[in-house]
Amino acid sequence: IAPNLTGFRAGNAGMAAAMFDIVAEEWDRAAARLVAENAAFRALLVRGGVTGDLGDDSDLRVSALEACNETLRSLLTDLHAAVELRGDAEAKALDSAIWDALRASVEGRRIASANF
Repeated sequence: IAPNLTGFRAGNAGMAAAMFDIVAEEWDRAAARLVAENAAFRALLVRGGVTGDLGDDSDLRVSALEACNETLRSLLTDLHAAVELRGDAEAKALDSAIWDALRASVEGRRIASANF
């Protein structure tokens, strides 16, 4: 039907197609991205001396991985705040590593098919 659409309807159909592309991209990569982020966050937390249950990624449902990711992010935020108060070389290196992991997390969420 696309060739028969003009004006506003053609624009709506094009926007819907672009949104489907974005959803498909995130659907395809979400679990892998979350598992990688969770592993990176766990490694930083252990490096920072955080002990206790850091969860695991044995449940590969995106909802479970996101819940774990939120918990790890909260712990990482607390660690980051504590690290920023210290001035030693180890703390500065960990601070830098945390920022690197957060940047990588944002990059991993970038939509390749988006035209913006």
